[in-house]
Amino acid sequence: MSLFEIRAKDGMARLGIYTTKHGKVHTPLLMPVIHPAKSSITPAQLREEFGFQMVITNSYIIKSKDKFREKALSEGVHGLINFDGPIMTDSGTFQMYFHNLPEEEIDPLEIVDFQKSIGSDIGTILDAFSEPNVGRQQVEHDVKKSLERAKISVGRKEDMLLAGTIQGGIFPDLREHSAKMMATMDFDVHPIGGVVPLMESYRYSDIVRITLASKRHLPFNRPVHLFGCGHPMLLAQAAFLGCDFFDSALYAKFAESDRYVTPTGTLHLGNLRELPCECVVCNSFTADDMNQMKRDERVLHLMRHNLYVTIGEMKRVRQAIVDGKLFELVAARARSHPNLFNALQTMLHYVEQIEKEYPVANSTSILYTGIENARHPVAYRFHSRVKNRYPYSHTRQMLLFPDIGGRPFYETAPLPIQEVRKTEAEEMLILFVTPMGVIPWELEHVYPAQQCIYPEYLDTESIISVGQKLQEVLDLISAEKIIWLSRNDPMNKVHELINTQSAIVHTQTVSEVIEELDIQATTEKHWMLRKLRAIMAHQWNLRVNFDVIKKWEISISKGTGKMRHVKNEDDILFTIVPTTGTLAPTYAGGLVLQDIGISDDYLVTIDDEVSEYIIKGKSALAKFVRFASPNLRPGEEVLIADSAKRLLGTGRALLSGPEMLAMNRGVAVTTRHSKD
Repeated sequence: MSLFEIRAKDGMARLGIYTTKHGKVHTPLLMPVIHPAKSSITPAQLREEFGFQMVITNSYIIKSKDKFREKALSEGVHGLINFDGPIMTDSGTFQMYFHNLPEEEIDPLEIVDFQKSIGSDIGTILDAFSEPNVGRQQVEHDVKKSLERAKISVGRKEDMLLAGTIQGGIFPDLREHSAKMMATMDFDVHPIGGVVPLMESYRYSDIVRITLASKRHLPFNRPVHLFGCGHPMLLAQAAFLGCDFFDSALYAKFAESDRYVTPTGTLHLGNLRELPCECVVCNSFTADDMNQMKRDERVLHLMRHNLYVTIGEMKRVRQAIVDGKLFELVAARARSHPNLFNALQTMLHYVEQIEKEYPVANSTSILYTGIENARHPVAYRFHSRVKNRYPYSHTRQMLLFPDIGGRPFYETAPLPIQEVRKTEAEEMLILFVTPMGVIPWELEHVYPAQQCIYPEYLDTESIISVGQKLQEVLDLISAEKIIWLSRNDPMNKVHELINTQSAIVHTQTVSEVIEELDIQATTEKHWMLRKLRAIMAHQWNLRVNFDVIKKWEISISKGTGKMRHVKNEDDILFTIVPTTGTLAPTYAGGLVLQDIGISDDYLVTIDDEVSEYIIKGKSALAKFVRFASPNLRPGEEVLIADSAKRLLGTGRALLSGPEMLAMNRGVAVTTRHSKD
């Protein structure tokens, strides 16, 4: 049974809770590496002073030294290192690689049994380490050996949690193969091994590729551990990619060579005039003080500083997940080193994979951080849905309105919006051309249309990206006439990048636009229904006939002018979520969606035995979910039904469809409205 529960998501990152024999831990988390013989800072101090929840130590070192082995066998590993929280033990794979030990040095079954006998919360199999620069044939051999050892080891774990390490060197296809096979075995955690040499040589893009290749096939209910990754500058990106556990000995190793860790890199203490940090150590001493200390004292204080910085960054990552701001933190850290920036760009080549796990809607804004915003997963999703779901594909005239998006569109384009409200879609469309992409007027309030904040000075790559997106949309919409309003706006350059069979009329003022549009009507038409139809298509891929929704009544907020509710007679069918512009169906609205023919992509089916709890308004727990579409994204507004597809309630999905089916703990859907 899964011991992992997901509480919040951002990107592929999971804010979760993992349960062990010695308590629960909150992920993502970092485990300091503990050497039994070197304890300048004790494990107890790591927990009490710094707040580390779990530590990792090496079972091979313990087993190979009589004094450690005997105490561990009699008092357990927790007694050996005096730590009452969860402890993970490594098997010695890296020591075999680092010290070039013979293969027979460690027996794969004996080391698993030993970890079990000393009471490890999480043990690790003995896998075969592949150096980054060895040939493919050797890596294939190591993967095969690791899988063979995994098969014989997993049955020995009993009540100990066991980690099955993914190997495959720098070859993504071998990582995928390793992950696929490991996923079929009864492991509890999956480390991604072979990372330390890549870290040491700044091969961050390789780490991104092998992490994503592994994640593609690993079960969602098992935490992923990026072995040997613990530098603060990489934690945000690794968490964004879905890594839950990290470990590192750098706090001690770096201190021993007078290296001073920061969230953006590593400095040498001897080069510092000031200590650029607010931790207890740096507020107690100056750089001169530290440099003049005796070596042992200096190393101890550097270790403490390095630990404070590392745990501080881990907390920053967890809070960024809660706030929906992890992408911005990743982008900021990417400026720490050119190779880390390259890794960010590499990551965005896999935007389609990332988007599947990215929450659909968020209440926070998306801040421009650089050229990476052109391929932000949320912007990618919005554009994909505009291309594939926008219901209006034919019009007599189309206005292209370039806008940086600094203010609501009804403030920057009041007169064109006033005109479009007098028309049907077949007569006029407005497309706002923004740095995020192309935003049809009907979707102006749908997340993230107006939650993206960009500067006036925009990079060329972003402008080119918008041009490509606009071209793709124009290729799908037939228009007799296209009008471009030239404005003093960075987006005005986009018109040079498009090519269309329709003649483009360039206008300089809004007055010229109004004249070109030639709108004959003087009163508003059913523009709210037009918007509603577009939102339902964008949100649920529903092509709703106007005849169906003409009988509905839409209320408007007097303060904002936005839609608030959709009613049918006295029943509220939908409430518009003010921060996202999306529709939240009531129970009556859920019945309407079923009648219209909403896809099973937005249906979550649960065990009949818990139907009564949903009817009473309780949330749908993941362990009772029996069907959820592989296409369901976290954050979607969904219907909750029993096995006969009878509607029980409606709510917001907290997990993706595959996650719901994989998890045995935690909430899958937060119920908003129920049958009662």
